[in-house]
Amino acid sequence: MEIPERVEKLEKSPTPALTEAFGPLQGIRILCTGSLVAVPHGATIMADLGAEVIHIENPGTGDPSRISFPRIHSNDGKTEISSGWANNARNQLSMELDMRINKNPLSREVFLGLIKSCDIWIENMVWLEKRYGITDNIVLKTNPRMVIVHESGYGKPEFGGQSNKCWRAAYDIIGQAYGGLSYITGEPDGPPTRVEPYSADYITAIFVALGALMGYIHSRKTGRGQVVDVAQFEAVARILGGVFPDYLNSGHITGRSGNKSNSLQPYGLFQTKDGYIALGAFDNTILPRFLQALAEATGINIADYPTEKHNLPTKNIHSPQGLTLDKLLEGWVSSHTTAKVCTLFNKYQIPCSPVYNSADAAQDYHWKARENFMQCIDQTTQRKINIFGITPKISETPGKIWRGAPAQGQDTDNILNKILGYSAAEIQYLRDEKIVCR
Repeated sequence: MEIPERVEKLEKSPTPALTEAFGPLQGIRILCTGSLVAVPHGATIMADLGAEVIHIENPGTGDPSRISFPRIHSNDGKTEISSGWANNARNQLSMELDMRINKNPLSREVFLGLIKSCDIWIENMVWLEKRYGITDNIVLKTNPRMVIVHESGYGKPEFGGQSNKCWRAAYDIIGQAYGGLSYITGEPDGPPTRVEPYSADYITAIFVALGALMGYIHSRKTGRGQVVDVAQFEAVARILGGVFPDYLNSGHITGRSGNKSNSLQPYGLFQTKDGYIALGAFDNTILPRFLQALAEATGINIADYPTEKHNLPTKNIHSPQGLTLDKLLEGWVSSHTTAKVCTLFNKYQIPCSPVYNSADAAQDYHWKARENFMQCIDQTTQRKINIFGITPKISETPGKIWRGAPAQGQDTDNILNKILGYSAAEIQYLRDEKIVCR
């Protein structure tokens, strides 16, 4: 496939061109052609820290995340948008573009112009070459410094695996199941459990951002781009700690342990008189303090519970002493309020917290004082909304929310004009030809 003459002559415009300048990723421009969660959220992680992100949406239909539930309504009730989209798409630019570069020379010109103008391209489009005619070769030919990040359920066959499996369809729930997360989640005598909300997607998004930035660093050092392959099931499997090494080295299959650790005590969720708390005290430096706290609460004789005999699990079977202490803890916690339980154990510097819902967190001064809840104007509903803030916190180059989630195709004209150099007449022609909308 030939590179259009216009693209050959195109000079990359200074970055950022359309977003505010801030954060440690200032100067990086990212093209995002992904939908739903994993790729767009990976882009937002970087946009929150200063990258200029151009999110391509399908003409007319847009990103399916826009219409998922629950939704936020405009003040007059006439428009609505997904609350997840409103939170996850902030700081992005939205452009509608027909991506079928194998069908229309104008689509090819615009898309490759964007490739020439960006540093990183992240995507999770299905059947990229067959449906759209897009290959890594044409992208790297257009921009040899480009970092390409492919995200999919099973990975790309070029990086190994079974090619027929690589082309299977996948959603978040598939990543959880195939990656091993569902099997270890749930009660010991219950079925495997899906982890809400879209945990495989959000885990994968972090690896998308990480892979993109690793590729970018290499590109800046060498002048050469490369391809990053993020398989959702592998991202999930990577965060499961010793689950796979345990089986590979001992043959033991980690099962479900419910709200308690299957190898450490005390470590889990415990029901109080009016709710639930999380508590962990297995470390040898913390366990003695836990015994002191439990002695204050229940009157046990600490000498009867030597710490060296507390956690001696063999094949995930707890020591008798550990089981006895666990029952004592359960009994005392269940007869007291969450506040009293947390006050006692935090006094002894035992990791202990109430189990929060969203309302609990929103009313907690610590959450608010760390600016975890911020406001912006959602561009679809034109309503001031509250969204989650920036993480991580950075001292010298902090992140920022400069704009709420864009309306569909809101930035199409500005991207075409200020980044790709199209005139108003040329933009109108692209619109007439249905290459772009809005």
